[in-house]
Amino acid sequence: MDLMNGQASNVNIAATASEKSSSSESLSDKGSELKKSFDAVVFDVLKVTPEEYAGQITLMDVPVFKAIQPDELSSCGWNKKEKYSSAPNAVAFTRRFNHVSFWVVREILHAQTLKIRAEVLSHYIKTAKKLYELNNLHALMAVVSGLQSAPIFRLTKTWALLSRKDKTTFEKLEYVMSKEDNYKRLRDYISSLKMTPCIPYLDQECTDDCEECAVARPGREEETHGGPVEKISSSTVLPTK
Repeated sequence: MDLMNGQASNVNIAATASEKSSSSESLSDKGSELKKSFDAVVFDVLKVTPEEYAGQITLMDVPVFKAIQPDELSSCGWNKKEKYSSAPNAVAFTRRFNHVSFWVVREILHAQTLKIRAEVLSHYIKTAKKLYELNNLHALMAVVSGLQSAPIFRLTKTWALLSRKDKTTFEKLEYVMSKEDNYKRLRDYISSLKMTPCIPYLDQECTDDCEECAVARPGREEETHGGPVEKISSSTVLPTK
């Protein structure tokens, strides 16, 4: 009788251990699946909304922009050999631009099928529109530049799958961000904002004397051999408060 009770007890212990092991494996599997779903390698760019992308990009851009000092721009320090010491914040702002632009290109090209590629392209057009609505013109130009880049522009079959609405949206954004007449349309748009906060797009070109810089920001204009450019000043270029 004791032997039978002992055997039954052993069976119960084994069953309990098996259940615990199974439960542990189940939790472990769920944890692995959850971790995998957010793994950078397998993360689906379409899972995040355009609104969230635009908001997070802007939150990352603001402190970098606010750190830029006016003399970093007036001296055109980012074009010099010692740019990392003479204009570290302007360089960081430029790096943010490149990161966003390259990210857009990479995610579109990584799409495995034509259909998914078109969906990702559409997603970034919607993201660009949200950046426009947030007045993050720096990131907006980064996304537009990525979409205009040769690797993306030549994807004719992908562009052909876009809806008319997406195509129209992108055409409007291209129109506003055009370099024509030294970004005249962009300047006009910023002028219309008046006191509305924005992150401006800073053109990465300087005149020969490096005392004036073409900046997409309304203000006083002066003529140079390269056309009208704006006088650099802390009051018109970098209001950081």
